[in-house]
Amino acid sequence: MIDRLISATHSIDPARARRAAMWLRIAGAATTVALAANPAFAQSLKQAGVNVFNVIYGVVGVIGAIACLLTLLNWTTGNWFGRDDPKRLFLQALFATGLAFAVVAIIQFVKDMVGGSASGISNL
Repeated sequence: MIDRLISATHSIDPARARRAAMWLRIAGAATTVALAANPAFAQSLKQAGVNVFNVIYGVVGVIGAIACLLTLLNWTTGNWFGRDDPKRLFLQALFATGLAFAVVAIIQFVKDMVGGSASGISNL
């Protein structure tokens, strides 16, 4: 059985397989565009985008909260990290968490302004 499978894979032309994969990608993209013309599918894509950003906010929040709590505990309990200034580490964790939230918020703002059906400034 395995010998037959191995011999069958030797007869595949790599160039022909790449062309077939390219046409399958084009057909998949065309199908996605055609389905996106359906309002229900477009709405579900928009909801999927909103859900992705909610997950990103959650991940940023959890990671930032853990980093801030650990560095705060390090600062208050006597620098058991033992490397740098604990106050500076805590402030860097706060700054990095705020920066991560700001980046996600800016990306979501741009996505909402570009992806809306109305002009961007009227959405403000």
